[in-house]
Amino acid sequence: MKVCMGLWVLMFVLSAWAGWAGAAGRVYCPRVTSQHNADTTDLKRFRNFHEWKDKKGNDLAIAIWQYLCGYETGLYHFNEVHDGPDPFGEFSSMREPLKMLNVYNMGYCGIFGPTFEGILYGVSDEFSLGRSFFLEAWNHCATEVFYDNEWHYLDVDVRGALIREDGTVASLAEAKADKQLWQDSRTRIQPYFPSHNTPEKIARVADIYARSGYGYQYRWFQGSHTADWCLRPGESLTRFWQPQGGRWNHLPTYNKSDWVRKLLETPPRGMKPNHRDFTKWNHGNGLFHYAPRLSADSRDFAEGVRSSVGLKPGKQGLELSAQKGEAVFEVFTPFIIVAKVNDLDDFEDDAEASVITLNATVPVRISVSTDNGLSWAQAGTIQPGNNSLDLTKWVKGTYGYLAKLSVEGRKPQPAIRSMAIDTWVQVAPISLPRLKQGTNRCRYDAGDRYGGQTCPMLVLPNVADPADLKKYVVAMPKQYDPKNFTARIVGEVIVKLAAPAGTKISWFSAGATFTTHQAAAAKNTANSMAYAVGEPKDFKEIYQASAPTWAQHWRYNWDADVRLDEPAEVVYVRYVGRPAVNVIRACLHLTPPRPHDPAVKITHGYELDGKMTEKAVEMRQPGDYTVECPGKVENVFVRVEKPST
Repeated sequence: MKVCMGLWVLMFVLSAWAGWAGAAGRVYCPRVTSQHNADTTDLKRFRNFHEWKDKKGNDLAIAIWQYLCGYETGLYHFNEVHDGPDPFGEFSSMREPLKMLNVYNMGYCGIFGPTFEGILYGVSDEFSLGRSFFLEAWNHCATEVFYDNEWHYLDVDVRGALIREDGTVASLAEAKADKQLWQDSRTRIQPYFPSHNTPEKIARVADIYARSGYGYQYRWFQGSHTADWCLRPGESLTRFWQPQGGRWNHLPTYNKSDWVRKLLETPPRGMKPNHRDFTKWNHGNGLFHYAPRLSADSRDFAEGVRSSVGLKPGKQGLELSAQKGEAVFEVFTPFIIVAKVNDLDDFEDDAEASVITLNATVPVRISVSTDNGLSWAQAGTIQPGNNSLDLTKWVKGTYGYLAKLSVEGRKPQPAIRSMAIDTWVQVAPISLPRLKQGTNRCRYDAGDRYGGQTCPMLVLPNVADPADLKKYVVAMPKQYDPKNFTARIVGEVIVKLAAPAGTKISWFSAGATFTTHQAAAAKNTANSMAYAVGEPKDFKEIYQASAPTWAQHWRYNWDADVRLDEPAEVVYVRYVGRPAVNVIRACLHLTPPRPHDPAVKITHGYELDGKMTEKAVEMRQPGDYTVECPGKVENVFVRVEKPST
């Protein structure tokens, strides 16, 4: 199946506005699910998937493991995945469950071991204790989870688990000690190490486990990301199951391995599994298209702009109400922004990650901020007429930015007749609401994990960069060495988390990567997090370390949600590193700057018996709907849109 690109994509997105003069406000945290796949936007929702919502313990662990090993629903082996600007690979390695399920659905054993642990941790309190382990003789990483008073070994990467005669999952210790268990398990569970599918190959793996040294890793997964997003009037998100024109999160390390380069260049160009029989998917893409009406007969500008001065809607678009005017628009996405990758070795020729197109009557200067307005970079000037500016250089590899449009002239001179912002992202196909032959039960919902209408804002200080860290902290830490990866900050640092004007913080997630003492000395680990509202005093505890003595690596993560008694304009988080804190992160969930309006239009695009078909559903409120597919289905896209007012 091939999906036409370029003009076709923009045409079908733009044509969507014609059919519905829509509702007045923004929609917060929309999500569309189908009966065929679990809701990946939150791990507690993931827990409630109908195939396992009534299961517990061993049955629940196996069901989720099998789902994540499934041909249509699972993760696949590719290579290392890095995310963010941190120069140290242990900190930039992508080990975030929500990113795994919604952005990537790929990695390698050193990512799958911790991430699967994190998924189980978020799913149920039954799995609150877990760990990943490193197997020296196989250069391999997998997962152990503690439930029913014992440890259980589950391997997502090579798709295997050992099953006792009573049907329960065996531990790593049993995997090392009982070679017969490896042979007996072949008939007790599927999948079962599909790349080692003969008794002789399984015996060799059992032997490796028996003689190999190993080490336990404590909380290598992270947990402060979000899968939430919002739409303004005049905005849509279209997500595709297959790659669209060679757009993915390309890394320099991929160029250094011949097998990875060859895999990337194999059509369709981009990231894909090196075990084709493990999954039907490659990577997916998404397109945020924002094209508000700027004239006075619409409320799109008022509902969509973050801030403005000296500009107002007029008969033909935005007009100057002063000699100088500016408007700031936000692009936020829980999916990483990706460029069209041209020459693999030339990162300067990447293009189209996010493009602003204006019909302007005066020159418009564009500034970009990737730190929520704390600093700005001059990106260029869009000249009068219909012209565009490509922001790839500034925004690829991020999760959003602010764009400031600045103009000068005489009032009430027309300035900007129209605007469109097109932003490409990478998405995990397993997160999209699949249709199959027959009657498909689908559902539309809106709201964050606590049932509120909030808009996320990521706060991600780069602790490796003193200039960047300084923008976020009340005072620079006294003991700080950005080049000491195992002990960047020793002692206390306080981060200021401020809501943008017109909003307040309803709740937030805070997390960090800490250094820990190991083995018997683990009891001396005293890292902590605490928060204060309004002023940096009278802190309340979020987290106090309790590291296990089996931890055999020097670092770990901790992330937690904080629900405030009342929404606040500013919150302070105090991180204490004893022995050290090395990475800091937070995600604010903000009260809406505008009223919530859940009305949306949802369009499923799919091939039905080889013919392209679209099914559009107008949803005024969250609820159920069905899509009838009387033939063989190949999913192409799903679009959620908020038509212009």
